Amino acid sequence: MGEQLDGAVGCPTLSLPLDQYEGAMRQIAAYEARLASLRLSLTRQAELNEVKKLAGAANAAGWVRQVTRMGRREASVSVRLAKALDQMLRSTGEALSDGEISLGQAQVIERAIRRLPNDVDAAVRAEAEAFLLDSAQALDTDDLDKAGKHLYEVIAPEDAERRIGKQLEEQERRARENRTLSFGPVRDGMGTMFLRLDVPTLAILQALLDPLARPGPTGPDGPDLRSSERRQADAFAELLSQAQAAADAPTRGSISPRLTVTMSLADLVARLGYGTLNSVLTDSGPAHLKVKTHGDENRSGRGGQTLIGYRITGPPLSATLVRQLACDAEIIPAVLGGDGAVLDLGRGTRLFTSSQRHALAERDGYFCHFPDCRRPEKWPKRITSSTG
Repeated sequence: MGEQLDGAVGCPTLSLPLDQYEGAMRQIAAYEARLASLRLSLTRQAELNEVKKLAGAANAAGWVRQVTRMGRREASVSVRLAKALDQMLRSTGEALSDGEISLGQAQVIERAIRRLPNDVDAAVRAEAEAFLLDSAQALDTDDLDKAGKHLYEVIAPEDAERRIGKQLEEQERRARENRTLSFGPVRDGMGTMFLRLDVPTLAILQALLDPLARPGPTGPDGPDLRSSERRQADAFAELLSQAQAAADAPTRGSISPRLTVTMSLADLVARLGYGTLNSVLTDSGPAHLKVKTHGDENRSGRGGQTLIGYRITGPPLSATLVRQLACDAEIIPAVLGGDGAVLDLGRGTRLFTSSQRHALAERDGYFCHFPDCRRPEKWPKRITSSTG
């Protein structure tokens, strides 16, 4: 057999006519199945003769791992399949040795029969095995596995329903425990959020986003050309805005959800420069400003550092975007010294009242006419902007 295999391996595949590829692949698959049958037969006999003792292995699977360099799970599956083909799945073993089914299909059949309840009699098991062997002639391993699961539900529907329900409960419990959300670094004005949710929570989120992610109607700028991914992202941003503006929005320290943007008043009015978003999206918070001195109080003669104040660090926002956020925000005037220290802090005021908002909606058609903003009047923003 080795000599024949050497000759086949040494034969260049370039010389094979195109119309013979399918036949060659089918023959190789059949030979692989027959070789797997031979290996499983030898594995079973080695287990019965306790060959493991010669190698000092703990069990037959350990011996198989040493000899074949299989993984732990693969070796255990191999030993279990060899035993099943020798004891209760003889028809499957014969089909494998004849090359009629693949090793993967034999493993699927063994798993499907083993899944049946213990009280199923031998005649029913034999009938189930025959059904799967017949199905294996037309199904690959994935579809055959589905057929095996369906067979279990047909033969033992009550037990199948109970076991599947129990498996789903455990799966759902693990999913709830493994929910995660984390934020990645902010680069080039974009941040990344990593989110893993259980199915019910994900379905709720999808249901909330669906009405907000619909393509917009054709307007002055033409039809909505956003991709589906872009519409989903815009819908998620809108959902956050609505949650932020809700009357029962969560608070922290009796303060409703808000963003804080720091920018000089002159730049805000002139639409110049940029503002700074105070957020945990950055790795660093307020940075303290220090200046070097020529000597310290201990007169050591060495230079030291003196703390003179702090500056706000965070993602930068353009003056245009800050103005858009401030159009419906609470403005808190703050006077900062040259060293960044807060010298005076005023009270929060809003640029527009609720009545003014509705009046503008009546005049402008219920859509914002600020440049680059087409938000409906009924979608409020709750964003706090601090100006320096």
